[in-house]
Amino acid sequence: MKKYILLIIIIILPSTVFTQGNFGVGANLNVNIPVSDFDEFYNTGYGGDVHFLYHLGNQAIFSFTIGYDWWNLDVDELNKKVSDAGLNGRFDLDSDFRIIPVLIGAKWLLAQGKQSSLYISLKGGIYNYSFSLKGTANLILPGGNSLLVDIPEINESGTETMLVLGLGYLFKFGKHWYFDFKGNYNILTNAFAVNEPVNPEDPNAVYGVKGTLQYVTILAGINYRF
Repeated sequence: MKKYILLIIIIILPSTVFTQGNFGVGANLNVNIPVSDFDEFYNTGYGGDVHFLYHLGNQAIFSFTIGYDWWNLDVDELNKKVSDAGLNGRFDLDSDFRIIPVLIGAKWLLAQGKQSSLYISLKGGIYNYSFSLKGTANLILPGGNSLLVDIPEINESGTETMLVLGLGYLFKFGKHWYFDFKGNYNILTNAFAVNEPVNPEDPNAVYGVKGTLQYVTILAGINYRF
């Protein structure tokens, strides 16, 4: 008798787990829009992520996310500020800032039991970054002559913490499939970025500085719930 009970448990238990569909996976593509100080010299960036999900009923979804995002320096904007400051010089720089966020968090559905719902989300974790800066400065000397000076090359990397606040919309379009569209506000601590040059006649006037950076992310992707 016991072996029949065990056989019934073996048959029923897996089917119950998979019917509940607690686990899921997903992927997003995103556009990263710098704001505040980050918007000074960096163009809009791009990236994506993959995430693993655990559904707590129809109320909350817990997530583990790994992403990749990058931004490039807006050299024209940097030189515009140099010109607006009345300084004689022009920079030709190549700089990018790349991060790999590793985050855990949760989203709370605002319309439980519906096929579609608005939700709010909160994530926190770490990001690994790499920052590079290289190029030249074309200095205008008295008399109109110019002097080309190499900017000291900088390469920095490390790991810091970040926080992500989000608002999104989840729409079910199949038995297991969901479309996910959201906007996130991201805060990076101790992030590297290019400073505002105050004297282009000094090649060391451009360098990487640490500070808190913010950016807004617009994401779209799909989730699959097992």
